[in-house]
Amino acid sequence: MDRTALIISGVDHDSDSAYQYRIRKFASLLEERLITCDFLFTSEIWPIRKVTTSSIFMPLWLNRLRKYSFIYCGAPFVGQALFFCHKLIPGVVALDMHGDDISQSAQANQLRTGNSRAGASVMVRLQYSMALGSADYILTQSEWHKTDLVKSGIKPDRISVVRNGVDLELFQPLPQPENAQYTFGYAGEFQSWQGINDLILAFEKVTNPKITMLLIGFRRSDQGTKKIFSEKFGNRVKLVDRTDRKTMLALLSTASILVSPRPNHIASRAAFPVKFAEYAALGRPILVNDVDETTDFIRKYACGFVSTPPDPKNLAVTMERAASTPKDALIQMGLRARKMAEKNFSWPNIGDEYATLVKSLIQKNHFGAFKKSGIY
Repeated sequence: MDRTALIISGVDHDSDSAYQYRIRKFASLLEERLITCDFLFTSEIWPIRKVTTSSIFMPLWLNRLRKYSFIYCGAPFVGQALFFCHKLIPGVVALDMHGDDISQSAQANQLRTGNSRAGASVMVRLQYSMALGSADYILTQSEWHKTDLVKSGIKPDRISVVRNGVDLELFQPLPQPENAQYTFGYAGEFQSWQGINDLILAFEKVTNPKITMLLIGFRRSDQGTKKIFSEKFGNRVKLVDRTDRKTMLALLSTASILVSPRPNHIASRAAFPVKFAEYAALGRPILVNDVDETTDFIRKYACGFVSTPPDPKNLAVTMERAASTPKDALIQMGLRARKMAEKNFSWPNIGDEYATLVKSLIQKNHFGAFKKSGIY
């Protein structure tokens, strides 16, 4: 049985985004397990690079699309491009959600307008509907999102959870420092939907002046946020621009606890942050807001701290409680965090499960399991 896959991405081939990282990693996992993968980068091809008209012109690529037994679509804004030709494609079409587009669009509109009741844009809703109508199968990052999708009417046997993993060889455990230079460390992006605004508000409420914080990853577009941290907290924070992995890990080794302050919004439920798996692999206790599936892992493995309910005031209280935790307890939490990463977030393990899923979908499709009538 032919095992060839077409991987469709909506960004340029050289993008260094988290979105592209997941797409390329999934492709490499399949290649390593003898499933040949080709790429199609829609953003680089006129006329399908324009999302609003890509579905009209994608049938021009139908002959190519028909060559593959498995087609991976990176997010709804890509999957919707197959709307007018999906039924003519013999291979199984899998849509990787990359989060919940509807709630993410609503969150963006709420942040932009200040209206907490603002909903998703009409365009996003249309793309989302078209993508589901073009898909045979759904991939998502978390059990929480799978539950939400089932509640919306999608059959459970048409959805699988494939989480973001971590390279356990690159992200080795960092021994707890004898005298930590920083109480908390954060490495990642600084958009508002990462919870950075809540982190600022929380740190303002931390009363112990000895509690310090290290933040890594500022881009040119984040200089305004960097300035806010500097002006508000002075020498209580160390602010580092985006850097190479070796430097980042050396810096993180000077912090006792790593923090992922995602905001209290339904959009957070669908995601599974890459940084959480990386933090765990580093063998550090992790502090999270009670907003997504990472909470379940923290509680199951007793490897960190959960701020609940998730608001800046309580996050400040949780930070002060975490900061007072004895070093020996932090060491034990870190050991459990590493074990959690080894059991749940190892890329080889995820790759085995993912390749097995893809092969089974190809086989089921060969015997007519998918009727090309959409995901519902």
